[in-house]
Amino acid sequence: MVETEYRSSSFRDTVNFGKKITETLYGGEVIMLTGVLGSGKTTIAKGIAQALGVADVVTSPSFAIMSEYRGRLFVYHFDFYRIDDEDEMEDLLEDYAYRPDSVTVIEWGEKLLNRLDTYIQISITLHDTGTDGSAERHISVTRRGV
Repeated sequence: MVETEYRSSSFRDTVNFGKKITETLYGGEVIMLTGVLGSGKTTIAKGIAQALGVADVVTSPSFAIMSEYRGRLFVYHFDFYRIDDEDEMEDLLEDYAYRPDSVTVIEWGEKLLNRLDTYIQISITLHDTGTDGSAERHISVTRRGV
């Protein structure tokens, strides 16, 4: 069941959504970011990290697979775009997911929705808003086992 719905019409709105979601984070959470390429997954991760006091610039770890940031809580930021093997994904998460001193953020998390029991899913869909090619983001939050 969808818990929250949000609309974003700008980069700043999307970052602010990421900041707002951290109000419910205390450590140990796994956040699954789902949506098409370019939908704003990394932008939400930026907002989460900023709100948790991360001073570093957050970028998509597409080639590195995982980036670690230190703030009020550790932020372990994974990007599984280039990985299709679910067992490999679970192995990569094994030492990071559900740690009480951290939040784990996973881009392309839809690949693991049936493998993990507890997570917060943030789904982003794009909706055209004009002839200029701009798009509004519809963001929904669903919690499973949380």
